[in-house]
Amino acid sequence: MTRRRIAIGALLFEGNTLSPVISDIVDFENRYLLRGGEMLDGLAGTGTEVAGALELLRMEDAEIIPLIAANGGSGGRVSASAYATLRDELLDRLRAALPVDGVYLALHGAFIAVGLDDVEGDVLTEVRQLVGPDVPVSVSCDLHAHITPAMMRLADMLIGYQHYPHDDAFETGRRATGLLLGTLAGRYRPVMRARRAPLLLPAQRQRTKGNGPMAHAFGRARAREATGEVLTASYFCVQPWLDLPGLGFTAVVVTDADAAAADRVALDMVRWAWSRRSDFQVATVMPADAIRQGLAVAGGPVVLADPSDCVGGGASGDSAIALQALLDHAGDAPSAIQIVDAAAVSEARRAGMGARIRIDLGNKLDPAYGAPLSVEAQVERLVDGRFTYAGGLMSGVTASMGPSAVLAIGSVRVLATSAAAYEYGAEQFIAAGIDPHGLKFIVVKNPMNYQQAFAAAPAQFVLATRGPTTPDLASIPWRRLSRPCYPIDQSFEPEFTPV
Repeated sequence: MTRRRIAIGALLFEGNTLSPVISDIVDFENRYLLRGGEMLDGLAGTGTEVAGALELLRMEDAEIIPLIAANGGSGGRVSASAYATLRDELLDRLRAALPVDGVYLALHGAFIAVGLDDVEGDVLTEVRQLVGPDVPVSVSCDLHAHITPAMMRLADMLIGYQHYPHDDAFETGRRATGLLLGTLAGRYRPVMRARRAPLLLPAQRQRTKGNGPMAHAFGRARAREATGEVLTASYFCVQPWLDLPGLGFTAVVVTDADAAAADRVALDMVRWAWSRRSDFQVATVMPADAIRQGLAVAGGPVVLADPSDCVGGGASGDSAIALQALLDHAGDAPSAIQIVDAAAVSEARRAGMGARIRIDLGNKLDPAYGAPLSVEAQVERLVDGRFTYAGGLMSGVTASMGPSAVLAIGSVRVLATSAAAYEYGAEQFIAAGIDPHGLKFIVVKNPMNYQQAFAAAPAQFVLATRGPTTPDLASIPWRRLSRPCYPIDQSFEPEFTPV
């Protein structure tokens, strides 16, 4: 029997229209950027979608056509030139490999570039033109994807991560590839439908484990799949910091040749999400109040989550708001915070280890939310900034936060980095020689991963700070968002529109 020729690629980036950060090729290189055959060994043993897909394709003895695997993390937008470079290389490799029997692409779903709001739709348009209408194209996306009409029209099957925190990228790649191979074998005749609710949800209550609202959404979707009613049922809570038309909570359902069932289940999923909308809202605490309450708690580390400066959601990572609060209210308590500030790192490296320097720290990349903080610090340690993710969607991947410095300001340790790096657990701190278990306070800049990584913390607080990844979605000055939309608008009858 002739081996199936399967092209495989990944273009992953999560944009944020509220962030001024423009990402370039170096930001992909700091995570992973692998071309052609480099993908086969470079992602082996990792928790990525590509690794999961490769494992199944090898088991099924398919002929693997590796295109390009690129992950740029998060930011505002990707530069037009960087996107063109990545897209064109993927397409050139696909063109050279034709004909293929199928295509699997790991996409994020919220990739935006300068001048282009729907990168996934653009990539799929070009891929479809190359392979034609009859070659099945399977796509996996992040749970926070913004599913567009172009994506629905051009992909044959589209599935999302089932878990948040995202620790099932590997399994998602396997599932998407399994659907593709099953379709080629004639076992499935995929039909896909999607519905959208006018609903934006803060990330803090989207955990799919435990007893929160998204845990119930997870259970309901898996039950639909277990009965055989659908092949896959995916929920996309959407990256909520995209000021784009048509944004909202979306359900995408794939069935075996049953369009009516796909639409019925998708509609049920978004209606359910709408009915639980108030359960997703998150309580925040002013930094000074959180620190005061934390000091009264025995043990540590007490987690201070600064959600508004979430690198994983596209923020700059250079906010010094939480640092100011620590210095003002807990200067004697052992604490740690990470701040992206390449200029501060350069000053520290020039001064050398052990030197005392006065520097302006933070709030330089995105000064809209405060001025740099003038501090006197001791250069305690200089590191190269490389670290390996211990879990999550980047599990096993070695990444870089660029040349970095540990700055001691009293009992507070600032990990100043040259580049932003997605947070999963405490990998960056540990790589810089900071033991989080010896701290009273640790500042994290993510809305969800800390809930798992620091589950044993004696207390966790979500800080009321300002920034481009704020959980207070009603406070954002929306311009393009389709209205009405909850929670910006409160009292209206929703329409659950097909995508």
